[in-house]
Amino acid sequence: MVELGCGPGHNAAHLTSIGAKVTGVDRSKGQVQRAYAHYGHHGTEFVHSRALGYLSRESEPLHAIVSVFGAIGLAEPSRLLGACSRRLGRKGVLAFSVPHPQRTGTIPPSPRTHDRVTLPDGTAATVDRWDIDPAAWVRAVNRAGLLITGVHNLFAPADARWPTTLLITARKP
Repeated sequence: MVELGCGPGHNAAHLTSIGAKVTGVDRSKGQVQRAYAHYGHHGTEFVHSRALGYLSRESEPLHAIVSVFGAIGLAEPSRLLGACSRRLGRKGVLAFSVPHPQRTGTIPPSPRTHDRVTLPDGTAATVDRWDIDPAAWVRAVNRAGLLITGVHNLFAPADARWPTTLLITARKP
């Protein structure tokens, strides 16, 4: 199993703790160092790489790929979803969450936005974010050769006016 955009490794470490063999991948060297410092002793592997590069370099079929507010949503969807599809073995699972594009009440006029973020080492970076509506995500996942198994609009808090998170699951036929 691979987590794309693992950040400080919390999710990858949790999955390892329940028995999964997990590799966390993140493009930030600082995040990978933090992940190893906190969870390297748990048996989780962490790799400093861009998601697309990692998926393209390796060849072993994967049972599952997850991205929790990670690389999926921060890279051009068709290329990254295509790479996920190529790496997943038969019946492999893709599960990812992204900020819901309607979280502010309206879908942004452009699907590609730019966020300014501060990385853990204190440096600033510009991050591209793909805010596309749920139907467009479904089309992109299907075009990549994966079958949608779930699309969930999550509200946090539960009484929020608009959904805050979009959770999508799919599998390789």
